[in-house]
Parts: sequence; C-alpha cells; structure tokens
Amino acid sequence: MISKRTLWLAIIISMIAGAFAGYEIDRYYFVDRDSHFGKTRFISYMTNELGLTRTQQAQLDSIVAHAHPKFQAIRKEFSTQLREEADSTQRMIKSILNPEQQVKFVPLIKQMRRDSR
Repeated sequence: MISKRTLWLAIIISMIAGAFAGYEIDRYYFVDRDSHFGKTRFISYMTNELGLTRTQQAQLDSIVAHAHPKFQAIRKEFSTQLREEADSTQRMIKSILNPEQQVKFVPLIKQMRRDSR
C-alpha cells in the first residue's frame, strides 16, 4: 500500500517535472527561436485571416516590434521566477528525505530535466 507521504512526494515531483517541462518548452519554442520568424509568421497569418492591406500590415509590424521587448522581459522574468520556485521546492523535498533518498533525489531531478527537453 502506498503511504500518504509517498503519494505527496510523487505529486510534488510531478509538479516539479511539469514546471521544468513548461520552462524548457517556453525556452525552446519562444525564447531561443528566431523571433523574426515568429513575427513574420504572425503577421502573415493575420494578413491572410483578416485580409489586411499593406498599410495595415505595416502598422501591425510596428505594433508587434514595439511589443516584442516587453514580451521578452516578461518571459525572462517568468522563467527566472519559475526556476527559483522549482529550486525552492526541491530544497523542501530534499529536507524530508533521509540521506539515502537524498543521494537518489539529485540524479532523479537531473534525469527529469533531461527527459523534459
């Protein structure tokens, strides 16, 4: 039978894995990608779906170029906060583990990080 402690530990580890997966997905798909491609694709999509004129396309391009640094700053701040929270959670989990479990915990987290990439 699974103890409550084991169940809670599994839930917390799953949450950490999810946080890391979200962080890595965000980093891979949004931060590390060529932002020009995303901008170009967005403008093209809006142009096709909304039937934008060249003037509207230029205006949209200007709006997106203006907003991009703000989005990047928010994304960077979010990533930093997510990393800090994940580290804090790991420390809390480690504090409830016995020495043998702590030794196993570190490689387990590293493996989870590798698997989420």
